[in-house]
Amino acid sequence: MTDNKTKALKKANQVLTAFRSTIDEVIPIQIAHAFLIVAQNEGKGVVELADLAGANKSTMSRHLLDLSDQLRTGQPGYGLLVRSQDPTNLRSVIYSLSPKGKLLVNQIANILES
Repeated sequence: MTDNKTKALKKANQVLTAFRSTIDEVIPIQIAHAFLIVAQNEGKGVVELADLAGANKSTMSRHLLDLSDQLRTGQPGYGLLVRSQDPTNLRSVIYSLSPKGKLLVNQIANILES
């Protein structure tokens, strides 16, 4: 294996470790993917985010709830996203990064930029 591939894999492992230490020891890759989609597309709703992720709306909705303040089971969520009312459509909810989510994004960016 080349040095570049080894470095790339090391960074990938560090990113996964950042997710695990911030969210949970066991994190489905789909949850991490949903988080990264929101991080790149703040202010969008479930339908748009699901389309960007190539996921169905109900699955994306569950992932976004888990990443917000409260899990769909009623237990505390991961706190990485903030749900808010869309100012242009009061029936819709949009998602953005919470302060904790912004810290994780910065941590991931620092890993990838190093």
